Amino acid sequence: MPAPQSASSPANELVRGYRRLLISPTMAVLFVTVFLSVAGFSLPSPVFAPLLLEPQSGFFDLSVTDVERKIWLGVLIGIYPLLQLFGAPWLGRLSDVYGRKRMLLLSLTGVAAGYGVMALGMAQHSLAVMLLGRMVEGWFCGNIAIAQAMAADISSHEERPRHFALLSIAMNLGWVVGPIIGGYVASWTGDFSMVGWLAAGLVLLNALFAQLTLQQGPRDIAACVTGHTPPAIQHSNWQLLIAAHLRPLFILTVLSYVTVQLYFTYFNMWLVDRFTYSPVELAHCAVLVSLPMMFGSWLGSRMASRFDNTTLGIVGHGVMAVGVLLFIFPEHLWGLALTFLPAGIGMTIGELATSVAVSKAASAQQQGQAMGLYRSLTVACEILAVVLGSALVLFDVGFTFIAAAISSVLCALGFLRLRRQQAQPQVSELLLRRHIPRVLWKDVGLERKGE
Repeated sequence: MPAPQSASSPANELVRGYRRLLISPTMAVLFVTVFLSVAGFSLPSPVFAPLLLEPQSGFFDLSVTDVERKIWLGVLIGIYPLLQLFGAPWLGRLSDVYGRKRMLLLSLTGVAAGYGVMALGMAQHSLAVMLLGRMVEGWFCGNIAIAQAMAADISSHEERPRHFALLSIAMNLGWVVGPIIGGYVASWTGDFSMVGWLAAGLVLLNALFAQLTLQQGPRDIAACVTGHTPPAIQHSNWQLLIAAHLRPLFILTVLSYVTVQLYFTYFNMWLVDRFTYSPVELAHCAVLVSLPMMFGSWLGSRMASRFDNTTLGIVGHGVMAVGVLLFIFPEHLWGLALTFLPAGIGMTIGELATSVAVSKAASAQQQGQAMGLYRSLTVACEILAVVLGSALVLFDVGFTFIAAAISSVLCALGFLRLRRQQAQPQVSELLLRRHIPRVLWKDVGLERKGE
């Protein structure tokens, strides 16, 4: 009779490696859902500036000054994250109660309606209607948080980093594809409103795809039977935000995303101010930094199978700090491209570390609300980055990237402290086992499974 293979045998290792390559049907659907969602969101982004700032677009009367046009452009862009700041936790909390799939479909339908209203405002040259559409979009745009909660529902602790990394790849891919499609559609048709209608259609297609293919998770099944999921301890968003087990992780999230938002908010400004880059050259740079981000998502999932999450946080934010700081030194495109590698890879590994940390710390009954709060904090960092950056650019645009690097270093140090705190109980238990007689282990809570 052949001897059983050990857990570390080559055959078992091969099986585990093969399983890592497989994607569950639910994760495949979530990947497509997140990709379509981000592509639809980013699709209209290239047309806002030409529509509102160029007099020949005819959107504003010729009497409207350039300063007024820029102010209204800022309002149009800023109203979306402002509403998302409150809408994402609301939708996430509802998904904890009424089921993920139901709230995901509600979110996608609301976003599609917002795009339709926005497209109508573009066609009618109505700023008020466009603002209303952007408000509806922002309030209902909680689908990323719900998708992450669904991924957490079907994942073990070991699988969660890989599944979250997969969603991160979908987001970055959507950010590359969406603006390219939007720019070309506006250029080919000459009608900016077509971009809005296309975005609405893409999100509706996303909702139909999710309805037909997305399997019900455990919380969806419970919601179908009882009308809502089993009762759990309910916390307000503020109570969950300041909860002792989540507060340090949310602080690390803010430090991480302040770095990301400072970098991308003043990315184009630095390139135009330093190199006088054209819109086409700016688009090339955006693609160049997106490619390392997708690679970083894959690399982060591989690292997560070998290292703990705090190591990912330390490495990711350390590498990101180097890339962000080096960005202000090169004099040529090839030099800039080299800085995109550590910046992009570090950002996605850092984002993976913060999102997985929050998800693992939250209970199963609070996944939607916790991930909604996580997404709302990333949006709040956009506002914080603008406020902080506006003060720094009065001195020099380069100071914004120095501040971003400092914030990333602080986040890496925070993960280092978290790692030491997690190691202390293990060290204490090891010392107790060494100095307390074995017969007394059970009395002091040191018994081990199987003994």
